[in-house]
Amino acid sequence: MKIFDKDIYGVIFDLDGTLLDSSWVWLKVDADFLAENGIQVTDDYTDAVHQMHFNEAALYTKTRYNLSQSVEQIKDRWIEMVQYEYARNIKLKESAYDFIIKLIKSGVKVAFATTLFKKVAVPCLLNNKLTKEFLGVDCPLTTADEVERGKDFPDIYLLAASKIGVEPRSCMVFEDIPLAMRGAQKGGFEFCGVYDLSSNGNTNFADMCRYYIKNFQELL
Repeated sequence: MKIFDKDIYGVIFDLDGTLLDSSWVWLKVDADFLAENGIQVTDDYTDAVHQMHFNEAALYTKTRYNLSQSVEQIKDRWIEMVQYEYARNIKLKESAYDFIIKLIKSGVKVAFATTLFKKVAVPCLLNNKLTKEFLGVDCPLTTADEVERGKDFPDIYLLAASKIGVEPRSCMVFEDIPLAMRGAQKGGFEFCGVYDLSSNGNTNFADMCRYYIKNFQELL
């Protein structure tokens, strides 16, 4: 299938801010978690952690604020705070589901790659009908706990591509953050930026990307 001017046989989607209208949850978690520790959230903190791997963000938070909790305890609390919303209330962005169905019907293999942990991501995929029982094909999920490095490295995309058996040069990655673009390109992937107000709405991300969309309707 041609996407833009490229023959693409596999597509790898990020979840937060790309397929999912979910950035508001992490903003809320940032504020609520720090408030529990008597700290007021700041824009520079939010900008920093939203570019990081989950493990890196927890370590950064502990170090920056000299928290008594361990990194594991911080991660456990974050997961607890978001599980409810992801399982029940977070929805796909406009036309995202229709685009995924179009890809599958065209024979393109689809995978998901997220810095979320599996216990958060799986219920959300189920709630939004992005599992085999609804799609009819397996669209494998690759999560933060399967790789050591963050999305500024290609590890998570290479693993996702291996699960669908498509070479990186024949895959297009859809993401909403500049850091992820650099990681995907290091792995030899095609890349399409996706507009999200919280993650790139006030940056020059669109100008950095060869391919960029405001919403998935553009690809239908």
